[in-house]
Order: sequence, then C-alpha cells, then structure tokens
Amino acid sequence: MTDFAHFQVIILAAGCSRRLAHLTADKPKSLLHIGGKSIIEHTLNLLECKGFRRVCFVVGYRRELFMQTLGNRHGSLHIDYVISEDFATTEHGWSLYLTAPVWRRDPAPVLFMDADNLFDPGLLDLALAAPNDNVSLVDDTMNRDDREEEWVIGANGRVHALARARYSELVDVAGGFVGINRFSRAFMQTLFEFMDSFFDSHGRTFKYERVIDALLQSGSVTLHYAATEGRPWVNVNHQDDFHNAAEIAQLMRANCPPPGDTTAPMISA
Repeated sequence: MTDFAHFQVIILAAGCSRRLAHLTADKPKSLLHIGGKSIIEHTLNLLECKGFRRVCFVVGYRRELFMQTLGNRHGSLHIDYVISEDFATTEHGWSLYLTAPVWRRDPAPVLFMDADNLFDPGLLDLALAAPNDNVSLVDDTMNRDDREEEWVIGANGRVHALARARYSELVDVAGGFVGINRFSRAFMQTLFEFMDSFFDSHGRTFKYERVIDALLQSGSVTLHYAATEGRPWVNVNHQDDFHNAAEIAQLMRANCPPPGDTTAPMISA
C-alpha cells in the first residue's frame, strides 16, 4: 500500500450551513450524525484506514464544540486546527488561505476536501492513484438540469476552468466538481503565493473554486481531472440529501469498520 503518512490533509469546516439551519443551530453541519457517526467521523475513519496521519481543519462556527468533540487525535491521525474568526463575513477561499502557515511549517502534498461530503471510498482511491500530481475528481454523471452547480471545464483529462453556472450556458464540461482534490507541494506553494496578492486585490469573499479558477487562468499551474466512474457521493446541503448519505455512510463503514462494529447505518440528525 502506498504510504500517505507524509501528506497533509486539509478539510474546511468553518461554515454555519444556512440551508440546514434547523439542524445546525447548536452544532456544525459536519457533526450531524448519519449512520451512527458524525459526517466527519466517517471521513476521518477512512483517512486513518488509508494511512494518512495529519489533518488540518479550518473551524469557525461553533468551533469550541467541534474541537472538543474531535480533540487533537483521531486514532493514529494527528489533528491541527486553524480558526477563521471572520467566517461569517468571508468565504471558504479565505479559509483555505488561512492554512498556509500550518502547511509552510512542513510543506507536503495535500489531500484537500470539504467537511460535509460523504463518498464511496473508491473515489478516494481514484484521486490517490491518478497518474498526475494535481487532480480533482469530477462527476461525469451529474444531473445536467438548470440548477447552478460547480462544473469542471476541460478535455482529455486536463482542467481548463472551474465555473458555477447553468450547464446549458457552458461548453466542454467534464463533469461536476466533487470536492476531493490531490495537490502537489509545488501546486500548494504556487497557490498560496497567488492568494497573497489575490485577496489583497479582490477581498476575502471568494469561494476557493473561484480562486483556483483564477490561478488556472494565470497559467501558473496545471490541473487534471479524474472521473468518478459512477461511484456515489453526496454533499450534504439539504434535508433530501440524508437518504443518499446514509447509504454512502454504509459503504464507508464497510470499507473500514471500527473494531467490533456490526451495526447498520441509520440516519439521526
């Protein structure tokens, strides 16, 4: 098995999740329980099972509860925290930028993820096994209706742009942006240096996809994509997402079950 202990995992978990406000009044969304464990615990269990050893969370909303719940270790995972004091008035592009001092202490390749995703463990394998150093997963089966989604624009495995728009307004769509990314040390160094000037010039209210897209347009980096090949995933944003999330949580637990765990996942908000 490939050794991922040298990787730095960065997970953004600062937001307050207004779309699920009826469930997140007293806790961050990633602490909601699906399948008997919190969303983020499913992810941490899988990361530990795959051999990762370092995770850095960006926290903001109800951060004391988040940090108290997870502490500084999860099994063999060491956990660092970066606090976004102004999470309510900034976007998650700024949250990512706040991790630069932690990353620069020990520059390493990065697995970059959102805290509110549940996914078939095979998706993580696809991102890690991709032949290119810098890769984002895309869902080439995503429903292409008129809703605004985050789309990856590209061809022949190379990302040309990230765009949030109606699918009908775009060309060369490779698929929907999943939120699981593997970036090289050189990519991260270039990204953080780009962010230094980007936020000075444009302010802190940009999602990280907009910042990465701007970096791509500068020509400073090359990013590739890998298709999900039909494997399921869900970004838990709405009440309707919980049904699919429970099924995926079962996949994650089956792939890396805790010792003695024989329970079937159930939904509990």
